[in-house]
Amino acid sequence: MRTISVYRPGKAFPSVSVTGTRCELMCEHCRGRFLEGMAPVDGPEALFSLAHELAAKGGNGLLLSGGCDVQGRVPLLPYIDAIREIKRTTPLLINLHPGLVSEEEARELARSDADRFSFDLVLDQRLVSEGMHLSPSSLNHTDSFLALCRAAPGRVAPHVLLGAGDEEREMEAVRTACGQDIACLVLLSLIGRKVDDWEGRLLRAVEEGRRLQRPVLIGCMRPRGRPDVEMAALEAGAAGLANPAKGTMTAINERGWAVQERAVCCALHW
Repeated sequence: MRTISVYRPGKAFPSVSVTGTRCELMCEHCRGRFLEGMAPVDGPEALFSLAHELAAKGGNGLLLSGGCDVQGRVPLLPYIDAIREIKRTTPLLINLHPGLVSEEEARELARSDADRFSFDLVLDQRLVSEGMHLSPSSLNHTDSFLALCRAAPGRVAPHVLLGAGDEEREMEAVRTACGQDIACLVLLSLIGRKVDDWEGRLLRAVEEGRRLQRPVLIGCMRPRGRPDVEMAALEAGAAGLANPAKGTMTAINERGWAVQERAVCCALHW
């Protein structure tokens, strides 16, 4: 029997921002709005306290992210020792979203003992410059991704955003991601702007990831209210998805598939 992984992070797995609502890039597909719903922390001690309060309430873990600086980095390095101590003293799972990194920074982040490293893999240079406002002097996405894979093999969850740029560059990102020792591939779809054939782009990316024998997850950033698309992605080989529609759950049950639900980010798939 096939088993579908369903992820519902909710209060048991909050998203935490080390910059509050601040971001120096203000990418066109986000403009900082995704930071608004995140819990802010203003230093390692605040993160440590938040984590222990979460663990005491029976929480499962957290996503640690934030806004980027002008070089595309999320300033997580000051939190490494606190993360190590949280991992040592609690059962919490931790997913880090560091943005662009150097080789040395990737090794430092891996030293945190975080369970997962979510990385946005973008290979469309026009999107990088015009949509993400990164300068040519910024760290390279491919180099950053490979540095993380070398530093934390099997713990990186590349995310590919579909619909913001050229589809062939998206598919190239899928192939690049699946060529490494990754935990899973997370596919996101642009929201807030019309994308021609976004459903087809999603299904083609799912099929390519499965062809390359990597677990493919449909992430939480996507147009909602389309159980038909969610089911088509599962039929195409996706291993699971975050926050499925009620109609999707009904269809899964009608097919007789088993469901494994976890209150964590889908990047923590294993």
